Amino acid sequence: MSLRPLRSFDADRLNYLVNHPEIRPTSGGDGQSYIDLSEHVTLEMNHFLNGDHGGVFWHWSGPDAFEAHIFILPEGRGQWAHEFALAAIEYAKDLGAAHLWARVIDRHTQIFTRRVGFKPRGQMHFDLGTGPTLYSLYDWRRECPH
Repeated sequence: MSLRPLRSFDADRLNYLVNHPEIRPTSGGDGQSYIDLSEHVTLEMNHFLNGDHGGVFWHWSGPDAFEAHIFILPEGRGQWAHEFALAAIEYAKDLGAAHLWARVIDRHTQIFTRRVGFKPRGQMHFDLGTGPTLYSLYDWRRECPH
């Protein structure tokens, strides 16, 4: 299976995914309140990659660095999600990304994140507006040619 993620500026699609009842509980914060990413999807430095069963949102966090957010509907979980994530990493590499990172709550997403090449980097509390929540941190770094 070969996927080529396409960049999208469709805020309705991104908001649908992040707030879907099967996705929202693990999207951070309280896991329930509505998240609106409309203003983020229109920024040139951010990249939303839309797919048949979900998407990846590369949220710019610094030069050559993006925070990864993946939103996969139940019907896309498994092989499709794995292939889509790997293709999304290739997309980020084409952007010049040297560092990708993620904060993850649930065990299944932690396993998935490791399987697509991210390394565990400890845990940290973040407050996304609903009180401190403990996240597991993961990162991917471009290999140096030396």
